[in-house]
Amino acid sequence: MSDLLDLEAELAAGEEEAVRIIQGRRDEAASTEVQRALSSAQSKDDNLPPKAIGLLKRAMKIVDDDRVSAAKAAQLCLDAVDIAPQSSLANHALAICLERLGRLARALQFYERAWQLNPHNSEIYLNLAMLAWKLDMMPAAEKFLRLFLQLAPNHPAGVINLSGVLRDQGKFEDSIEILRAAIYANPEEKDFWNSLGTTLLEKGEPEQALTFYSEALRLQPDFARAHHNTAFAYELLGEPEKSAHHFREALKTAASQKDVIIMSHGLSQSLLALGQLEEGWDLYKSRLEPEYTNVTHFLIDAPRWDGDDVEAIRGKKVLWIGEQGLGDEILFLQLGRDLIDAIGPDGQLYIAVEKRLMAMIQAVYPEAIVGTHRTIKREGKDLRGVIGFEDGLKFDYWTPFAQPARAFRTSLDSFAKEPVLKPKQEDLEHWRQKLAELPEGLKVGILWKSLKMDAKRSKHFSAFELWKPVLKTPGVTFVNLQYGDAEEDIAYVRSKFGVDVHTLEGIDLKNDLDQVTALAKACDVVIGPTNATTSLGAAAGGNIWYIHPHPRIWSHMGAGRSPWFPTTRSFFGKGYADWVAILKQVAGALAEEVDARNG
Repeated sequence: MSDLLDLEAELAAGEEEAVRIIQGRRDEAASTEVQRALSSAQSKDDNLPPKAIGLLKRAMKIVDDDRVSAAKAAQLCLDAVDIAPQSSLANHALAICLERLGRLARALQFYERAWQLNPHNSEIYLNLAMLAWKLDMMPAAEKFLRLFLQLAPNHPAGVINLSGVLRDQGKFEDSIEILRAAIYANPEEKDFWNSLGTTLLEKGEPEQALTFYSEALRLQPDFARAHHNTAFAYELLGEPEKSAHHFREALKTAASQKDVIIMSHGLSQSLLALGQLEEGWDLYKSRLEPEYTNVTHFLIDAPRWDGDDVEAIRGKKVLWIGEQGLGDEILFLQLGRDLIDAIGPDGQLYIAVEKRLMAMIQAVYPEAIVGTHRTIKREGKDLRGVIGFEDGLKFDYWTPFAQPARAFRTSLDSFAKEPVLKPKQEDLEHWRQKLAELPEGLKVGILWKSLKMDAKRSKHFSAFELWKPVLKTPGVTFVNLQYGDAEEDIAYVRSKFGVDVHTLEGIDLKNDLDQVTALAKACDVVIGPTNATTSLGAAAGGNIWYIHPHPRIWSHMGAGRSPWFPTTRSFFGKGYADWVAILKQVAGALAEEVDARNG
């Protein structure tokens, strides 16, 4: 065993999960540069003995083949490092192997050794930066990319990756300036134009982004990534017809199977937004492919039912399992009745959901058996199994939570008209009494942000100060339904607008989901973005007013409002994130609601 690294222990530990899923630019595999260096004078300058050179050449030829080959390559590189521990090339090659094996922290250690041994090798800076980016070490990633660009000025990979790192830190103006300078120096580089579009898109300016994507496509009309990004921009602008067109164009020249899957998923949502449900649901299955970004791998020993043949599940034991977030489990919850009817009295439906939902769902579907799912991380993958069912239980089929829609929601008239959740009457009465104790007025619950508000997500939510016309509506008493830290925002509107937003005692707005559902139902109106709280209230038949950043939501199925939740109302602006216009509409509608109640 080497004194520097216990490779067997590293392999046994499995893969580490990258903190960030990045789409950085590489003009060639990291192993290719090392192979080139091994065949040049650089290996002699590095004082590498011939035996070590031979080991490293063999390793770099196989490292990118598969995990087994990468493990063999790592052993060859470790042998070379043992022969020449002061060789920058050998340490660099071993770092590449460790990164390929998902041993990210250890790879970082050997990249740093290689860098210290040869601080003039620009490729090491690039590899260090890319790995630091994956590990969310953003200042380090930025530092190494700037050093890389000092050694390789205007290198496309350096410029594009640095712009991405700056973008992910919310440093949009810095990202824009770097790309503008690069375009000035090399206006024919399509990737610079594409990257500038993406920075503007992430900044929340999809209309401006389209200008730069258009130039990237002028330079290369079959540029799949630019078509994909253009499609996403049109999606944000609420133009699914154009979005679907560009997704189809992107698919014609997709560079990899993973790109095909990601683009197919995007196309599915555009088609669903257009009301083209049959093809939309067919393509929506792409989210379950192993190569899909952040896919969940299900540990269920049974065939998957995808909604193709309803008769196949009659009389069977079927597991219906949550696959995405809490909001999606609530959205698709009404499909349980369809499944129970399709399975019939001779079969059995088993439901595995978020633990916090179990009691409510068991009450909704008493004929089903309800358990929960548990997700673990192994070798960088999300692995999901089920608990809460009898030992040794064998299912005939399993199906992810959204998948039955392919069989049962193929037209707008196929959606259920009645609320699926039914809060306990005593809970409703409790919260109605609590609301009655507040100052007089229409009792309006509000929420305005997500728990996760990073540079990418924040553009989808309105700033709370823009709520002034809503909060200043006469005859309204506002109730806080925002889970997480809301005190600073509440204090702000109290001091700035003179408006109190009341937080009720005796409820955990994040975890007491049955009480959150009852409170949302008890309010006269609830206003907020699409999230777990508004979805719970909507599923219970509450008067929920959604504020949407763009006007064509995929889950609206082309109807202009949610067919899943018939008691809801949706507010849109023109284009993307037109919050001033949206909240002005909400304020007007709220004033009308007050007048109607007082009339």
